[in-house]
Amino acid sequence: MNNADVQTQLNNCQTELSNIQSIITGLGLTSNIVPFLTKYSVIRACGTIELSFKTVIADYCEFRSKRQVKRFISKRIREGSANPSFDMICKFLSQFDEDWKNTFKSKLNLEPNKQALTNSLQSLVDARNDFAHGGNPGASINDVITYFVNSRRIIEIMDEVVN
Repeated sequence: MNNADVQTQLNNCQTELSNIQSIITGLGLTSNIVPFLTKYSVIRACGTIELSFKTVIADYCEFRSKRQVKRFISKRIREGSANPSFDMICKFLSQFDEDWKNTFKSKLNLEPNKQALTNSLQSLVDARNDFAHGGNPGASINDVITYFVNSRRIIEIMDEVVN
């Protein structure tokens, strides 16, 4: 990846998810703490993907901008809330450069498992929203890890395009 900070964030989250998976394996799936660890994992994974997609765009744009534009980017992108859905990522990209969005979509279409990537991203967002609104997401830790790894690939493609 071009953005080393984002790569570190993604690596740290992936390590944490693996550690949680090991804890769950050690506790056993029937342990009372497993649902809490899994819900935390959903929030951690989705939050990292959200932070990553916003950071890729904001870092690139802020580096080349004047103080006023940097402030706007910070308030609108970094501090704003946005589910990291495929549509939202495309919307953010197009707000800066329509070519970014088109190139991103083209590169993603070249991925042999494109559907799995976009489905995983949506599943991660849906699980987070379900939990955030009082529901009980049905994802297992293995599901969360799969969703995260696939969503990470989407961020890597986005990073290639923006940089």
